[in-house]
Amino acid sequence: MRRLVSILTLLPFLLAACNFAALSREERVARRAQARWDALIRGDIETAYAYLAPGYRKIKSLERYRRGIHGVGKWREARVERVTCPEKDVCNVDMQVKVRLMVPRMGEPIESVNPVRERWIYKAGEWWYVPES
Repeated sequence: MRRLVSILTLLPFLLAACNFAALSREERVARRAQARWDALIRGDIETAYAYLAPGYRKIKSLERYRRGIHGVGKWREARVERVTCPEKDVCNVDMQVKVRLMVPRMGEPIESVNPVRERWIYKAGEWWYVPES
């Protein structure tokens, strides 16, 4: 009986894993890119950092990454527009990111939507974000 309860407890997680594996690479990359941006918007830099390519994380610590992030509190929304994969292990993600800026002497904040292109690579069984710098 305990074994059955254990299996039933794990069943939703196993089904979710199977569904994720059935996604196309474009869908998988889109989900990871969206999750990274959702973390950035929440101000959860540690979670966003975990989406960076392992090689990038080897040369840039979490603290250095945190100091280089400018936009937390200004980013309001991010949405994946398109994912294209020019190579088997490389995808480009086109995002639309809404920012809110306070402009001196304007009184009201200004919101704008800006395009952002990201590069994602497939390594060690997962898709990872590779920043330009």
